[in-house]
Amino acid sequence: MRRVLLLVSVLALAGCSGFKDLFTAHADEAAHAGAQHLTAERLGAMLAGGKGIQLNREAAEFVSNVWIDYSLFAQAIAARSVINDSTTAAAAMWPELAELRGSHWHDSLMARRSHFSNASADSVYGGTSVRLVQHILIPVRPNSTPEEKAPARKKAEELVAKLKQGANFGALAAANSGDPGSARDSGYLPPSPRGAFVAAFDSTAWALKPGETSGIVESPFGFHIIRRPPADAARTRLLAWLQQSAGGKLDSLYMDSLGIKAHLKVLPDAPKAMKGALDDPQGEAKSSRKIADFTGGGLTVAEFLRWVRALPPQYVGQLRSADTASLANFAKILSSNVLLLREADSARITVTPDEWKTMLERYRGQLDTLRLEMDLDAAGLSDSTVRTADRMKVANLKVEQYFDDLIAGKRRLRPLPATLGAVLRSRSDWGINQAGVSRALDLARAKQAADSAAHGKGPRPGAMPPGALPPGAMPPGMQPAPGPAPAPNGAVPDTIKKPDAAGKK
Repeated sequence: MRRVLLLVSVLALAGCSGFKDLFTAHADEAAHAGAQHLTAERLGAMLAGGKGIQLNREAAEFVSNVWIDYSLFAQAIAARSVINDSTTAAAAMWPELAELRGSHWHDSLMARRSHFSNASADSVYGGTSVRLVQHILIPVRPNSTPEEKAPARKKAEELVAKLKQGANFGALAAANSGDPGSARDSGYLPPSPRGAFVAAFDSTAWALKPGETSGIVESPFGFHIIRRPPADAARTRLLAWLQQSAGGKLDSLYMDSLGIKAHLKVLPDAPKAMKGALDDPQGEAKSSRKIADFTGGGLTVAEFLRWVRALPPQYVGQLRSADTASLANFAKILSSNVLLLREADSARITVTPDEWKTMLERYRGQLDTLRLEMDLDAAGLSDSTVRTADRMKVANLKVEQYFDDLIAGKRRLRPLPATLGAVLRSRSDWGINQAGVSRALDLARAKQAADSAAHGKGPRPGAMPPGALPPGAMPPGMQPAPGPAPAPNGAVPDTIKKPDAAGKK
């Protein structure tokens, strides 16, 4: 109590300005990575200078975090740290390794638990539960007039004539169908129950005899030609469907059984702890506080953040805005993943040598590509006779130039391999200063307002008011270049799928 009173007395003597200065002394710095500092002024200029960057805290923190990761990467290159070795690769690519191990374990379970014969597939083919069909769609815009539909109908009639002359249905579908998903697979739609499609399509599909092809069927999507393939052509697909259907049921039962066997329990305050960790990932990075408990262990806040770092930014945004029930369910999913991987370890499930070789080659290739993209193979960095301090200066200059080009739209962000950013952070000093981020936003908004006033215009096109950035969205130009982004098995929050263009409801 005496120390608190002393502090209050000092602040009172210092006056209001002294009080403010005490807590804003570091507002000039938004972030740091090692010895390199991102000033609030520099971050503000980056935010204000990027076309379409939305000036809110989430965008500012995203840019700051990207700057930290790429600065630490450049510093590792300058320090000649070994980051292309197997140990670092395994640490950086653990989500993919976990995914593969989980998949191998799942496959081994499926091989033991389910087997379907050709007779099983033929039984489904002749039954009344599902129907497998191919189709060709000649699309027509909704509410088109008969005159507007005429060219599409004529094309459909021409295709029907070719089929009657013996043309291959799959080849015609691939070349002519307006449903790209099924066209890539010879016009095949997934095996579906009665009522899965719009009425006209559905009634025709279920009336076809084995091997029979329909005439022209009109639906709100356009004109269809539908074929029911014969049993021998459908058998392989129906076997795959049976395996997948059984797999889904077994997966659900198996994951539930893991939780029951291990007495899995998501703790009541888990959602609150998860929210706190998402708001302060740096401060909670080593937290041993449990959010779920199970026999022989539990899921801690630190482990939760480790999984979260493996997710794409848009999913992290979804988690931040998720309700209590969704967060609790996510904690259960992650805990089930941990239990699944524990089972795989017990069964000594590993990746194959060829799989690891491919992953390691891809990892090293990503490092080389990023080095070239950021010009980190420059003479000042590759010369071992140059002092480390001087190489660091060159590396930091390259980072700033890279970010100038990103913000200007001259380059697209090349993502670091998997969770390499987290590995680099675990080996270095880094941080984000919220006071500095706030100041950067203030500077960026002031510059934007001044620019608009100078040109007699409203807000810059593409610029949005504070808070307008959708959860997890990334500034234009800062989005990663196209490419696969693996995620942990079962760890990605649900997303809404669009209806298939074939006419599914």
